[in-house]
Amino acid sequence: MTRYLRNFCLGFACLCITLFVSIAAQAGDEKSGFGLGMKLMQDLWRGVTEPERKTTCRLATKRVYKGEQICVYTGANRTVLGIYNSAGDYCATAMDCRYEPDSDKTVGQLVQDFIDAADE
Repeated sequence: MTRYLRNFCLGFACLCITLFVSIAAQAGDEKSGFGLGMKLMQDLWRGVTEPERKTTCRLATKRVYKGEQICVYTGANRTVLGIYNSAGDYCATAMDCRYEPDSDKTVGQLVQDFIDAADE
């Protein structure tokens, strides 16, 4: 009886070590998969990372050039967003966009870059 108990304890210890090593290997590899999403959510819940900040952006200009269209939106603290689509598609008057204060981009630069890209 003691021989069976000893073999059982030895087998159980080997199983525990194997499980611990495999869990530690999975926790260390956080480049993709379910573990990455869980880590990000846990960090967010703990307040370690900040959630992505959004602001309301309103349509500043709409330009159609060579069958393509750009809708440029502006938001708080010079946040600028450009949306490219086909000519005649709908441009919303306002939308939520990522808050990027003091952006280097301007409405005129985005439109000019759009025209330059269409010419190439």
